[in-house]
Amino acid sequence: MNSFFSSYNTKGNTNFFEETTPFGQNISQNYTEKQQKKERPEIPSLIAIGDPIVDIISEISTEIIKKYNLKWGDTVFLDENNDNGVYKELESMPEVRYIPGGAVQNSIRVMAWCLNMDPRNKNRYRITMLGCAGEDLYKQKVLNALKELDVNILFQTLPGEKTSRCGVGIYRKERFLITQLRASKKLSEEFIEQNIQQILSNDSIIIEGYMLPNKLDICKKLTECFSRENKLVILTLSAMFIVQYHSEKVLEIAHKSDMIVGNIGEAEILAGLKGGNPKDIFETIFRKLMPRDNRILVITAGSSGAYCAKYDYKRNKLEFIFQYFANKLNDEEIVDLNGAGDSFLGGFLSEYIKGSSLYDCCKIGTEASGVILRNVGCTFPKNFKFNIN
Repeated sequence: MNSFFSSYNTKGNTNFFEETTPFGQNISQNYTEKQQKKERPEIPSLIAIGDPIVDIISEISTEIIKKYNLKWGDTVFLDENNDNGVYKELESMPEVRYIPGGAVQNSIRVMAWCLNMDPRNKNRYRITMLGCAGEDLYKQKVLNALKELDVNILFQTLPGEKTSRCGVGIYRKERFLITQLRASKKLSEEFIEQNIQQILSNDSIIIEGYMLPNKLDICKKLTECFSRENKLVILTLSAMFIVQYHSEKVLEIAHKSDMIVGNIGEAEILAGLKGGNPKDIFETIFRKLMPRDNRILVITAGSSGAYCAKYDYKRNKLEFIFQYFANKLNDEEIVDLNGAGDSFLGGFLSEYIKGSSLYDCCKIGTEASGVILRNVGCTFPKNFKFNIN
């Protein structure tokens, strides 16, 4: 997802299209008044299906970029058997860091952090990561990080396979990413069948868009099961190339999703309206989808903030668009853009499952994103607590 600049502004909410909102002439006032009020029942448990990945992060010299013919800002995908030596270089650095990565894994870690979850406490909510890993030290690093936040783990472990990884080389504020999807893309339908009751014991599910190219059948099955039981289904668009090159698969899952989350670039591709205004983009996306009551579209747009949109299928029009603005951080405050969108979703959902207003969801989403932007990788201070008053 796109980076999402933080530091919230209480005067930043606005009603773009007053005639489409049920909240009267001033959506900003209405949302501010309802900050502390519940808008829906709580959602006690959530499971997320995605790629368990380890980020290998190191400060490097520019010589490494030249040696491997890379470009700053690039994200490169290597074949699982094609180790070009860059990972060995990164891991040989004296201050190498291993941080759990992967879009949805980032989101649920931030979500658990925002909820102040701790294995030493009796936590009110249950969060589970579903995926596939190898039997190696990378997997153990992922497990340790998830357990620190009391996130439940439902991993298919494949002996002889290797856990997926992403190499992150950093020079000042420049970086490159080299991803190698290995075990994570081998999650089997048999494992899902064996654990279906545990999976369905959750009240909601996140489907990571990155899973759709290789695991559409599994995603369809889970989406249909949760939808049939009237449980919350959340789809993340994940990346522009996913929407562009796998649009049919995206739409197949989106049809049965209650919440669709992405950035403005992904939304434009899904709508087929490059550079269009938000109202047209959102209307087009909603009209492409099968009617579904209470569906929400959540779109981040960098320094323009975030949009939450609902659609009234009975009247065939947008019910409302809620825009939550965020102030840009100063350039010197931004350490790493990677994972900012994932962290917005984690913060957003930490309030959404409480039944909080969309105002509060966006507020904590932007605050969480702002913390991540100030750190390398998807990392955060353990003792930091959010105050939504």
